Amino acid sequence: MTLFRKKNSTSNSGLGKREEQLLSRITELEQFIETAPDRIRREREEEITTMPAPDDLVDRRREHKFYTQLSRGEIRNERRYQAKGSLLFLLLAAAITALSSWIFTFLQGI
Repeated sequence: MTLFRKKNSTSNSGLGKREEQLLSRITELEQFIETAPDRIRREREEEITTMPAPDDLVDRRREHKFYTQLSRGEIRNERRYQAKGSLLFLLLAAAITALSSWIFTFLQGI
């Protein structure tokens, strides 16, 4: 009779393939669950034992960015301004020292 035909064997093989995929996925997840605590523990140990980046890393990056963006002339001008500032600082320190010694000798004379 044509009313009660048997299903094609291809649908059974498709179901078997899907079932195998599900079983393999289940075993993968079970292995993941079993190894997760060890993996998390190792990651925490690595995090604890790994030294953090040095504090001056930001300064180094900033300096590197600064020097890569400037041309030679700009660097020369920047060094000139820094030298001028340091010269002014030295003159100020010398003036303070001279004034202090003058006040000290004046007070010694009284």
